[in-house]
Amino acid sequence: MAFAKFFRNLTACMLALWLTGCTSQSSEQEQVKFNRSEAVTARIKLAIAYLEQNDFPKAKQNIDKALEHDNQDYLPHSVLAYYYQQIGENAKAQETFKTAISLSEKLSETKQPRPDVLNNYGAFLCKQGEFDNAYQKFEQALQSQERYYNQADTLENIALCAHQQHNQTKQNDAVAQLEKLEPKRANNLKVLLK
Repeated sequence: MAFAKFFRNLTACMLALWLTGCTSQSSEQEQVKFNRSEAVTARIKLAIAYLEQNDFPKAKQNIDKALEHDNQDYLPHSVLAYYYQQIGENAKAQETFKTAISLSEKLSETKQPRPDVLNNYGAFLCKQGEFDNAYQKFEQALQSQERYYNQADTLENIALCAHQQHNQTKQNDAVAQLEKLEPKRANNLKVLLK
């Protein structure tokens, strides 16, 4: 009887130790994942800053480091696509945008691509003169079930793309929609588009 009681207490202690070990192990794993996410974000912020300064080698270096931290995150791929676009490697940019869209879709709760990536890809397509494909990506971004706080950016991109295409109707529609969201921004855009 004493042995059974001892064995039961020993089992309970071992179970408690095991659970504690599992908990601390999963916390360590979460910490590594969290730190990896922070590292990716920090590298991407640096890359964008270097891109804004046209320091392409340093931008690429930081994008590569972000990809080393997590090559399954859509964000480094999205910035890499923008990098390729900026240096004129449009085929690589298009391929990388598609990778970013695919990864964002896999990571999404709704299994839809992130609207910000769709918006950026739409802007790229517009610059390539692929207007119909660009509008399709812009519309996908606007109709996404994913949270999207930059709808004004997409509407502005539609208006700018329509202006480039000389599509006055689409341009006016986009500006009218933008006016409902951000009147001041719409007015500034009207001045720019004259």
